[in-house]
Amino acid sequence: MKAIPSKTINKLHFSDLDPIRFEDFCLSLLYPLHPWEDIRHYGRVGSDGGVDIYAVEKLENDLKRVWFIQCRRYKSATNAVLKKAVDDSINKLNELPEVLLIVVASDVRRKSHEYFIEYAKKKGVNTPLLWTASILEAKLYSERRDLLFSYFGISDIQKARGREVSISRNISIKKRLHKDLLKTPKDVDWEKARNNPVYRFNYSEAIIHSIDDDSYPGLNENRSGISGWFKLELWDFYHNGLDFVINIDEGIIDKKGNWATIKYNHKYDEKKFKKIKMFRIARIPFRNIVEYDTLGDEFYPGLHLYCRYADGGEPYEAFRWILIGNDYPWPMPQEKQFNYNGVL
Repeated sequence: MKAIPSKTINKLHFSDLDPIRFEDFCLSLLYPLHPWEDIRHYGRVGSDGGVDIYAVEKLENDLKRVWFIQCRRYKSATNAVLKKAVDDSINKLNELPEVLLIVVASDVRRKSHEYFIEYAKKKGVNTPLLWTASILEAKLYSERRDLLFSYFGISDIQKARGREVSISRNISIKKRLHKDLLKTPKDVDWEKARNNPVYRFNYSEAIIHSIDDDSYPGLNENRSGISGWFKLELWDFYHNGLDFVINIDEGIIDKKGNWATIKYNHKYDEKKFKKIKMFRIARIPFRNIVEYDTLGDEFYPGLHLYCRYADGGEPYEAFRWILIGNDYPWPMPQEKQFNYNGVL
C-alpha cells in the first residue's frame, strides 16, 4: 500500500544529513551564539575523545566558561542514548565542562529530557543543555535562515522577492491615491481640516467593493458576512492605508483616561465615568486595495475602491476610535481601552 504523506511532510529531517555534515551544521549554529575565546571542531578529523566541539566562552571580568558539545545524529534519543552521550563527553577527558550541550537530530520525550538534565548534573555539569530537532528547526527559521539553503537547499529568495514586489506595489498605489484623492494645499480649508481631515480630500465618501462581488449595484441576499459592496465616509490616510468612519459609538472615560465603548443607552457608574461619543475608524491597508476608480458611474459618481476581503472576510486590518467634540481629532489611546462590565 502506498504511504499517505503526513501533515508534517515539510518538517526538516536533520537525521538525513551525513554525520560530519551534521557536526558542521551544529558548529554553524553555535559559532555566532557567544563570543568565543577558543572553539575547536574535533569530530571532523576523528578521535574526538567523546567531544565533537570544544569551546571556551568569554565572560565579563575576564572569566571563561568551557563548553563540550556532542552532535548525535540519531533518529531517536532514549534515556540510554542520552546517558551514553553524557558519559562519552565527561569520562574520556580530564576536564569537566561548565556547559554540556547535546544536539540530537530527533525530538525527545519530556521524561527523557528531564532524565538527561538530572543525570548530567549528578555527573558534575552545572549547565546541561539539550537541543532537539524542534529547537534546531525553530532556530533556523527565526535566527539562521541563511543556513536553510546551505544545509537543506531551501531558499528564501522567492519569498524575499515576493515581499519586494508587495512593498513596491503598496508604495505605488499610495502615491497614486495621494495624487488623486487629496486637494492641492491652496484649495484646502485648513480651519475645517483641523477638526476633520476629510476636508483635505476631493471626495468625502467611497464605495467599497469586494473584488469577488458581482452583485453591484444590486444586493446579494444570500451572501454571508459583510456586504460585497457598501458606502463609507472617508477620514484620512494613515501610515499603511486609508481610514474610514464606519460608525459613531458611545463610550465612557474615567479621570485617568481609561475608556471603553458601550451599547446605546447602556447604564454605567456616573460617579466614576464620563460619557463620550467617538468615531469608530476602520483601517483599510494598501495591500487590500487592488484598484480604485475616481470617475464612478451612473449609480454612484465618485470614488470606488476595489478591495480584497483578506482579513477575516473583511477589508479592514484594524479599528481605532476618535473622540468627537474636541477642537482637533483626538485619537483614543488603545493601550487604555478596556471592556466595560459595569452596572446594567
